[in-house]
Amino acid sequence: MARDTELDRLKAAQDLAFQRKQRAYETMQAAWQRRSSARDEMNRAFEVKQCAHEVQEASWRDYQRVKRANGPRIDQLNSQQESAYQNMRRAFDNASMAYDRRDGAAARSHADDGHAFKAEARRCVEERRRLVAEIRAARDRHAGPKADFQRAKADFTAAKQRFDQAKAEHERAKDEFQRAKREFDAARQAFKACLDKVRAERNRRREDKRAIAERAGVPSQYLDDLWVSRDSNGNTNIYFGGVGKSNGPGHGHYVIDRNGRVTYLRNPNDPHGSQNFQHDPALESRLTQTALKLINMDRIAMGPRSVQYHDGTVTVKVKSGYDVRTDTVITDVIIIDRAANPNEHLHLGISEIDGSIIFQNWNKNH
Repeated sequence: MARDTELDRLKAAQDLAFQRKQRAYETMQAAWQRRSSARDEMNRAFEVKQCAHEVQEASWRDYQRVKRANGPRIDQLNSQQESAYQNMRRAFDNASMAYDRRDGAAARSHADDGHAFKAEARRCVEERRRLVAEIRAARDRHAGPKADFQRAKADFTAAKQRFDQAKAEHERAKDEFQRAKREFDAARQAFKACLDKVRAERNRRREDKRAIAERAGVPSQYLDDLWVSRDSNGNTNIYFGGVGKSNGPGHGHYVIDRNGRVTYLRNPNDPHGSQNFQHDPALESRLTQTALKLINMDRIAMGPRSVQYHDGTVTVKVKSGYDVRTDTVITDVIIIDRAANPNEHLHLGISEIDGSIIFQNWNKNH
């Protein structure tokens, strides 16, 4: 069966669209792998950041706890130190004035009070320094987790940027795949529509050939594997039953002329020969009667074969000779009706003894 060029074109377009779709799918899958990897990296960075944030929050709470615990006491110590300092100054001032008055006992007593206030102020300073040191130590302890959190936060931000980029690339690849898929689906639909049309047309032609073969009388077992062609004379040739293919070795061959008449009939494995040519019995009878009438009317003469009669349509050729098949001398007559059957002729063998017809058959014209 002849190939359909449009179907071939659409099939090639479908295959090309499928290849583009496959490449787009592979690109999309690779982008998805990069997106998944970047997402996993971002999630890990987020977990690290969250853990660092929790550590930072814990150290911050500890720092705040120390500040809350030590702050009021530091304020109290500041006030107590200031009070002790002022008392110390007054006590030493009083001692100095008593000394100037030559009051040794009072001077000694005020000096002792001054030293006591001085010692109290020193204790306040020492305790305050200790409390301040505790706050500073808590603050220093917080500095490490705070820096760790800032690094983890920066790492997470960078990982998220990489993920966002990978996500955008995947979305673009996904859109490209969807576009390629739509193009492939359209190409597939176009090919399928054309294929359905071609199949329908082939089925129609097959059914037409089957109907022609059925009318010609081709045996039913061969109707599904036929080769039908038409020659330049308008004859339809039907081949079937060959080895390997319908017109292979040993095939059958029927011929239908342009008038719908079966003119040749040979079944598979039958021998070739003139016996396969079909004829119209009415035509055969008419031509036979024409030949006999001409003979009886002495319109034809014996001798080498020559045209003895021609009326513009019917031609009669005659010769005499010995026929080995019948062991007798016969008149060999060929009658051609060019209007009814131009491609075949009726062949008569007429006895020269009693004028009877010894044989008759149809043959192909040469």
